[in-house]
Amino acid sequence: MTARETIFAAIKSALAPLPEREPRPAVAHGVADAQWLADETDHVALFVQRATAVGTKCFRSSSDCLAWLFEQQPARVFIPDELRDVTAKFEGIVEVVRSYSRDHVDEIDTAFTPAAGAIAESGTIILTDESTPDRLAALAPWTHIAVVRKDTIHRSVADALAAMPDDPNIIWVTGPSKTADVEGILIQGVHGPGVQGCLLI
Repeated sequence: MTARETIFAAIKSALAPLPEREPRPAVAHGVADAQWLADETDHVALFVQRATAVGTKCFRSSSDCLAWLFEQQPARVFIPDELRDVTAKFEGIVEVVRSYSRDHVDEIDTAFTPAAGAIAESGTIILTDESTPDRLAALAPWTHIAVVRKDTIHRSVADALAAMPDDPNIIWVTGPSKTADVEGILIQGVHGPGVQGCLLI
């Protein structure tokens, strides 16, 4: 076996799926909670406050979301079939498409996707493969609006970790995509959506 073959064999071996997944570490409830969380009882209000602080646009109703969307004048809006009931009134006011593919990435500048949940403490939206099968739609458009059910908002990061589903790909989204260079210049929308929204239902 050549040196090259040895190296690639080692890489393939390291990347092979484990026969069994390691169990998650047990963490006592509340041990990692921030002290100020003790006074917070309204998960939805706290989530909106913290999400807004990190740059997420929060909408309490589809009417509020539609009014904002109408002002943005998007070219085309992707809304999957599973969200048809939530966004039925959008059709006829903005151009809605029901499928998303790489061939139409440049034509769709706004996308709605269902979220697995959210975290009130940090204003984070949780996306999983199971809840958000159109992962490209959550990452490629300039504007991404996650639809979050209020009963899936976790109070703290620790609570969210304890309830984390058995999903191979979980993404926590805290505000729009951001990056900064050594000069301290913050740029949004480089590695993902430049506008991150959340529609609460």
